[in-house]
Formats: sequence, structure tokens, C-alpha cells
Amino acid sequence: MAKYKVLYLINYAPNYRDKFLTELGQFVDLTVTSYKGIEANLQDPDERIGYKYIPLEKKKFLKFHFNTKEFTLGNEDYDVIVVGYSMWFLPRMFNLFRRKKRVICEGLIYGSHKDPITKLLRKIFINANQEGILVYSEMVKKRLIKETKKPIIVFNNTSYSKSEISPLPLPELKDKLHIIWVGRYQERKKIDRLHDLAQRDSRVHVRLIGPGIREEFTNKKKLDNLEIFDAAYEEELKEHFEWAHLVFNPGGAGLLVMNAARFNRSIAIDPNSHHGPEIQLAIDANQDFIDFSEPKKVKAYIDQIYSDPQLLKENAKRLSDKMGNYTIEHMAQQYLKAIKGEWN
Repeated sequence: MAKYKVLYLINYAPNYRDKFLTELGQFVDLTVTSYKGIEANLQDPDERIGYKYIPLEKKKFLKFHFNTKEFTLGNEDYDVIVVGYSMWFLPRMFNLFRRKKRVICEGLIYGSHKDPITKLLRKIFINANQEGILVYSEMVKKRLIKETKKPIIVFNNTSYSKSEISPLPLPELKDKLHIIWVGRYQERKKIDRLHDLAQRDSRVHVRLIGPGIREEFTNKKKLDNLEIFDAAYEEELKEHFEWAHLVFNPGGAGLLVMNAARFNRSIAIDPNSHHGPEIQLAIDANQDFIDFSEPKKVKAYIDQIYSDPQLLKENAKRLSDKMGNYTIEHMAQQYLKAIKGEWN
């Protein structure tokens, strides 16, 4: 049987998404369209293997994007169109109203905007002509079933394969608690709070790793117990996690939850920030949520770790054990179910 010809329309297809796209490309004849990663401080892969790729140029007016190729490409000979949900990309979203092609809606669906216009547009788009919806997590599905009768498949968003789950032994906790944070700088991630923590508490040693951090911290006081590193991948990233006792996530959480899990490190997360769908893994694994806006609560949490270091091992094991359900192999099979029309 010939492979399904699939057009997948998304905002970006950076290096951390490439392995999933290659995995999915083993099962379908896949064409991906997206915008250049550099526009969002993301790194695109040097080479794309196993799928076709069509880069697009942004054409923007106010908040909306109007590259008509995101619609006209769907007129070509594809069996299935997968529409990455983003209401600001209107030509792409218009694919949801096609009647002569199979269309699947895919994405996080819910963002930080809660205004009436956003709610109205969401109601229209999720109840258009698509045959079903692929969503990032059970948490998204629980919200979505209250707004649509479309069938829903959860794929557990991730960027890691089974082979990348590499549990590391925990270093012994001595005079310093080694705290790590990894990601690109964004204000909503509130990593300034980790600078404040290092300045307040000499018992911690913090490493911040990722693009854009060094530039944003130029005017901050240099601290002996806080280090900044550029983006790190594979073995270099693994070395940072070997050093770390745990991950602190003082703002919006995303794929960092997955990194913590695959390297066998626990993660403490701010409960009052807007998180990505990966937060589901932290919830499933009963990780700790602490209010990073309250220094006393952060100090009390660190006190607790020093009083009972075994907590680091127990929390990390729970998170690592759950990671098996969050791999690109599992994710690709969930997409394949939707592409085949197996919604039950």
C-alpha cells in the first residue's frame, strides 16, 4: 500500500523537532512547511532527512500572518493536511474549512490569551470541517472536550526518542546545591529569579544554559555562584546534567521537563506561570511546584532538600519512570493513527 501523502503546516520546524519529523516520515510521505527558526531565536537543522521541507517567508500585518502559500499548498496532491493550530496564521487556518480533503487540526490549542475574540475564533476553528484534533496532552483534551464534539487523540508532546533516555546517577549533595536551567531566553520564563536566588543564598550554585541569556544578563551583577553558558546539545548538555542535582523552573515550563526526565533529574516548577503542554509529564510524575515569587518558600524548599537529600533521588525516579510515555516513537504512532483515520 502506498504511503499517505501528508502536508504538515507549522510555525517552526527547529532542530529539536527534526527527529520527530524524520520518525513520522518513515510511515508517511511527509512534506513540512514552516518559517525560519532564526525569526524566533531557534536553530534549524543543518540537514533534513526523511521528509520534504518548504521554508516560508513571513508576511505580517498587525498580529496576523498572511502568507497565502499556507493555503494554496493544500490544493496540491496531498491525502491529508495537518494544520498546526495558530489563529494568527489565517491562510493556514482556512484549511480547516476544506470539504474535499481530509484535514486534521493539531496543536496546543490554548495559549495565554483569554479575551473574547480569542475564545470566539477558537470556537469557530475547532468546530470547522477537520475530521479530528491532535493535542499535546491529556490536560488539553480535558479542556477541549467541553468545547467540541470532534474526536481527539493525545500525542504527549516531546522531542526525545527512546534512545535518548539516559538516566544519570545523582552527585552527592555536599556544600552546594547544583541547580540547572536550560532553554532560550524569554521574559515569560522568569530566569531572572534564579539570579536573585543565587544572590540571596550562597548554598546554591546555578547554571543557566541557552541562547540569549548572556546578552540579557549583561547589566546584572556578576556572581561567583552563577554561571551562564551558550546553547548546549547532546554530550555537552549531558555533562551539565551530570553536574546538576535538580532543575529549577521559575517561570513558564516546556521541553525542559523532558530534559530533566531523560537525565534522571527532578524539577521544581513555579505554579503561577503559563506552561507548555509538557507540564503534563511533571504533573503525572508528582513533581514539586513552588512559588518562585516568594523567596521564603524557595528557601524552605532548599532547607528541606538539605535536611533530606533522598528527596532528590525519589523525585527524579518518579519523573524518569514516566518518560517512557513521552517519546517521539509514541508521538509518531499517535499522529499515524489520526492520519489513518483511527480516531477510536
